[in-house]
Amino acid sequence: MEVVTPGVEYKLHNFKSENDYQVIRFTEKTALGYNGGTTNEEVITMLIDRMYELQKKNFSVENQCIIILLKNIRVLLKKRLVKKIDRVSKYEGSNGTKYSDESEAS
Repeated sequence: MEVVTPGVEYKLHNFKSENDYQVIRFTEKTALGYNGGTTNEEVITMLIDRMYELQKKNFSVENQCIIILLKNIRVLLKKRLVKKIDRVSKYEGSNGTKYSDESEAS
């Protein structure tokens, strides 16, 4: 893995390759709004799906534990998001501004 922009963009090298890679980019809040990208929740959901598929091929206790832990991470991310939305709603309510769904991404 190579960090392109800390916390935002990463190069994930393909298996057994130093030259071939895939780029993962997360949403990024800027002064002008948001730059497109994925979310932590999407990445965790992808990993859960991947682990389920691996389990279908060859069951392992380790994979089952990983699935449980990833699901716990997803629950915690959802709790964090709910708190964030609540904070933004309270701030906007006192400011008279409107909440945007884009605030959910991070």
